[in-house]
Order: sequence, then C-alpha cells, then structure tokens
Amino acid sequence: MSEVNKSLVAFLTFLAAILLMFTLQSEYFLTVSNFLQAFKHLSITAIAALGLCFVVAVGKADMSFHFFSCFAAMAMSYFISIGYGPVFSVLASLLLIASLGLLNGILVGRFGLPDMVTTIGTGTAVFGLAYLFSGGRYIYRNFIDSGIMQLNDGKLFGTIPIPVVVMVALYFLSWLLLHKSKYGRNFYAVGNKPLAARFSGIKVARYLAIAFVISALFASIANMVQVSAQGKGEIRAGVTLLMPAWAAVFVGISIFKKPTVYGTFIGAFMISIMQNGFTLLSVPFYYMDFVVALSLIGSIILANFDVITTWINKKRRG
Repeated sequence: MSEVNKSLVAFLTFLAAILLMFTLQSEYFLTVSNFLQAFKHLSITAIAALGLCFVVAVGKADMSFHFFSCFAAMAMSYFISIGYGPVFSVLASLLLIASLGLLNGILVGRFGLPDMVTTIGTGTAVFGLAYLFSGGRYIYRNFIDSGIMQLNDGKLFGTIPIPVVVMVALYFLSWLLLHKSKYGRNFYAVGNKPLAARFSGIKVARYLAIAFVISALFASIANMVQVSAQGKGEIRAGVTLLMPAWAAVFVGISIFKKPTVYGTFIGAFMISIMQNGFTLLSVPFYYMDFVVALSLIGSIILANFDVITTWINKKRRG
C-alpha cells in the first residue's frame, strides 16, 4: 500500500470515529436537515481554503486573505447601503479585491518580497481601509430589502442552498484548472522548482500573481456569504477564516503530500463536521478553536513526517 493510500485510510478511519462519536452524542447529528446546514457552513470554510490552496501550490503563503475578505464584504455592504443592487455590489467589490490581490502577487512575484511579511503588511493595511466604509460601525441600511441575503438563504430547486452550489461550482472549475490542465501543472512547477520553471519558459511571476488574486477572490466570496447570513455589514466577520482555511489545506497536504483541490475539500469537511458536532453538543467556541488549531499542527507534522524522522535519526547518530 502506497504512503498516500495509508494516509487516506488513516484519515477516513479518524473521520468515521468522529462521525460515530457525534452520532452517539446527539440524535440530531445524523439527519438530512443537519447535514444540509453543515454543508452550508462548510461552504464558507471550503471556498476560502480553496483559494489559499492555489497560493500554497505555488510555494507561497498568504496571511492577508481573511483581511481582504473583510474589505470586500464591507465594500459590498457600502454599495448596497447607497442604493446599488446586490449583483453590482458583489461584482464591484470583487473587482476591487482582485486588484488588491494582484498587488500581493506583484510585490511577491515581480519584486521578490518575502510572502509572509508582505501579506501580513498588505492585509493589515487593507483591513484598516475597510473601516472607512462605515467608521467601524455595522452597515444595516438597505441590507435586508436589497435581496443580498438570498446569497445565503436562497435555494436551487427549493432544496440545495446557494452557498453549496457556489462551492461545488468553484471546486469543479478549480479541479479542472489545477489537476486537468497544463496550467495546473505550471502552478505545481512554480511551487516545486521556481528556477527550473523559469528556465522552462513558465512565467513564474504571472502564476504567483494569479494565485494571490484567486486567494483574495475566493476568501471574499466566502465572507460575502457569511455577511449575507448575518443580515448586516460587519467588518470583523472574515477574520475567523484564517485558521480553518489553513487547517483545511494542510489536512489535505498531510493525506496527498501536496496541495490539492480534493484534499482541501476533505480537510474543510473534517473541520466543519467537528464544528457542527461541537455546536450541537453546546461546546464553547474556544474549545472548537483549540481543536482546529490542533488539527493544523497535527497535519503539518504529518505532512513533514519524513523531514522530522530524518532529523531525529541524525540526532541519534550524532
């Protein structure tokens, strides 16, 4: 059995144990209505994590996507408050955030600035700019009457929540791009050996820019869904996306040994199921944060298990 298959079997066993535990603890857990609600919540984490997956695939880190999502949600809320419709408000906000994501890509890809420090800086600056839309206050005006809440409350065929439809569409398109096209191979080439990729004729800076734009856009879409569910523009709503998104990506890496679309979804599913189960059991939110953090740490250890083992062996011999 290959290493990936062993990791997948171990993960599925762990996931089955989680599902069994919550099923035994709550009679509402294993119901259709609860799973529809869980998938609706899953869509927020999964979409944000999917965008981050592209950045990790090119070998970089993005510490700004959650702050960018706050800016996008407040921009959307502001446009709605001054009378624009939901379609214009969403598209205009995504256009703004795409330009900010491109800024990240240019700074890191074209000018070679360190990704971690750069994205912390740009993210903090953009988060500060988001306060200008409302002075730090909630935006209520026109929100309920505008129809934007259908982004969260709407259902396809009267059954499937719109956030789930958006999630499935984005994952399918990302799967086609990252795993079924030559462009996807170029993302991985940039992440694995950027110098070799450059000598092969791949526009490394261009792929870095695209990855950061996708990360900003997908996180913004996720937060727009989240804000539409709350019924008001809230500046800090997207801050909570950071840890679950990173954990989802690295859970996927721990299984498939590289950032993948399907691995990211599996990671997001595990985290969302745990959050859903803890909510049904009325477990305080800080315990959920603790478990998500442990999942991130554990997945990083598993993803780098070979490196850790080699280091331990060297220490023993030395």
